[in-house]
Amino acid sequence: MLVNTVPKESMTPYLRTVADELYPQMPQDFLPHFERYFGMLANAPEHAERLFPYYLGIWFENSIGPRLTEMMRLAIANGTQCPLCLNVRYSDEVTEADVAAIPDQQAASLSPRERAALRFASAFGGDHHAIGAEHFKELEEHFSDRQITEIMLFCALALGLGRILKVTEIVDAACPLPAGPGVAR
Repeated sequence: MLVNTVPKESMTPYLRTVADELYPQMPQDFLPHFERYFGMLANAPEHAERLFPYYLGIWFENSIGPRLTEMMRLAIANGTQCPLCLNVRYSDEVTEADVAAIPDQQAASLSPRERAALRFASAFGGDHHAIGAEHFKELEEHFSDRQITEIMLFCALALGLGRILKVTEIVDAACPLPAGPGVAR
């Protein structure tokens, strides 16, 4: 880890409350990484205190729904190849067959709506220069302007936070997570 972390007992009261709410919800394999990540964000408590309502809202309280939000997160993780992100699951609505369908986005198990969002998220996480009008035309067939905006905001959050995990070495090439059911690398 390249940035120091603030121990939970030294965090602001608000961040301690958020940590107390989030830590028990984390998968056990992910918890040590999340504690380091959360502790790193606590170095700038005024910013972290503004970030978390947005972070939790765009992730878990959007109009896209938990299944598609999780699939978009995994599509971005497939592009960035973050081992932690590939192996953690946040929604029971996403099966391992769904996860296996993410790279080609053509599986029969995916709806046209899911395919459109996954194509966008995959491009956003892998080659954002490839995103063009055709992506937005496809999104407009299935999503409102509000939902398209939420998709973009969520993709930016997932990509940016995943990169923070990597560059600070919270997650590195030798990530100690066991090989899980994540997308083939």
